Amino acid sequence: MMKILYGKWLSGICWSCGLVFLLGGGTVAAQQRITLSECITKALESNYSIKIIRNQAAMAKNNVNYSSFLPTLELTAGQTQRRESVKTEDASGVENKQSGLTVNNYSAGVGLNWRLFDGLEMFITHEKCKELHFLSELSLQQAVESLIVEISSAYYNVLIQQHKLIANKHSLDISSERYEEAKLRYELRNLSGLEMRQAKIDLNADSSVYVQQKEMLKSAYITLNNLMNVELQLDNYVQDTILLGPVLTLTELEKQTLELNTALLMARKNQRISALDLKNARAVLFPTLDFNSGYNYDKTKNPASASRLNRSNGFYWGFSLNVPIFNRLESRTKLKNAKLELENTELTYQEVEQETLSDLALLFNTYENNLLMVDFESESAMVAEENLDAALEKYKIGSLSGIEFREYQRSYLEAVDRKLSALYQAKVSELSLLLISGNIQVSIE
Repeated sequence: MMKILYGKWLSGICWSCGLVFLLGGGTVAAQQRITLSECITKALESNYSIKIIRNQAAMAKNNVNYSSFLPTLELTAGQTQRRESVKTEDASGVENKQSGLTVNNYSAGVGLNWRLFDGLEMFITHEKCKELHFLSELSLQQAVESLIVEISSAYYNVLIQQHKLIANKHSLDISSERYEEAKLRYELRNLSGLEMRQAKIDLNADSSVYVQQKEMLKSAYITLNNLMNVELQLDNYVQDTILLGPVLTLTELEKQTLELNTALLMARKNQRISALDLKNARAVLFPTLDFNSGYNYDKTKNPASASRLNRSNGFYWGFSLNVPIFNRLESRTKLKNAKLELENTELTYQEVEQETLSDLALLFNTYENNLLMVDFESESAMVAEENLDAALEKYKIGSLSGIEFREYQRSYLEAVDRKLSALYQAKVSELSLLLISGNIQVSIE
């Protein structure tokens, strides 16, 4: 079972700017609400890649045992039969011929072999299996962390597309109201009808944009459903508030990254495994000592033999010592290569650390800029909405032309779109920083 330890990235899905989007009305049906936490849990339970990596981690765990310290015990048994023709001649020249003789041989035994010393290779092998198990768990953790970010990004994208749909619906309603107003003026005042026709064109354009936005929302749901491995056509279950977390600082993120980043932890484990491989390469230079014991049974029936029955059985035991003297320099070559491999893992860690810190700096720069854009675009969207309301009132009393009103309407839609895009990019940047700094954590039970 996998349990997600949600930190401040989930429990504090808050936005310091105070901008709150509340879903409402037309786009949300009576579908049961599913939270981000539930979406993540569902994805972790059903995602195929996670299942495969989890099985691989379980296999690595199975390899952590004490088999290298234990003796081997074998039971052998066999039976052979052969047909013979025998001719003998004694000193006096008398011949003796026998044909069609059956010779039977039966054998059985139990053998025990226990390696008592192998240059500590058995201890090193056991330690390496544990490190490989830890490495497999880190691989699983890395996959889970990436999936959490992917699910969260898809979830927030659904929310953004919903709010864009709400804004487009609001604009469509205004265009409809403008068209009815222009139509009424045309009918009552006997005007040329130019404004009414232009209002109709704008209404049709907004209707088209609204339909396209519904398609975008549906596509966002399909992407999220695919990640959770559920029915692709499910929709209208996301009803949430998008908020940014507390402002992150680069100094603290760098410290956490060096301590908790999963890629760096895996690189350290690879260093440890290479160090154990070096010890294993040195272990082959030492002698090995084995203890052997067992019980053998052998029985032969031969009618042509002077002794028709020959049987032997009994226990045996002893020690065997193997001292390596010369093996065509293979041990020395393995030792040199193991040293180079250890050096490579150390260089790899330094490279991963440098690249990770570089990625962190780039992400943080983007994150800071996105926060500024959220502030600017939020203010612009608020002002654009106020201008649109004021422009609508002026249009109704005839002090504002349709072309001028349309510019206010277009400015409102553009401002809302920029605000939502800035919010989404800021949230994605925040999630990326939490991922690289190791603040999206998992525990395996």
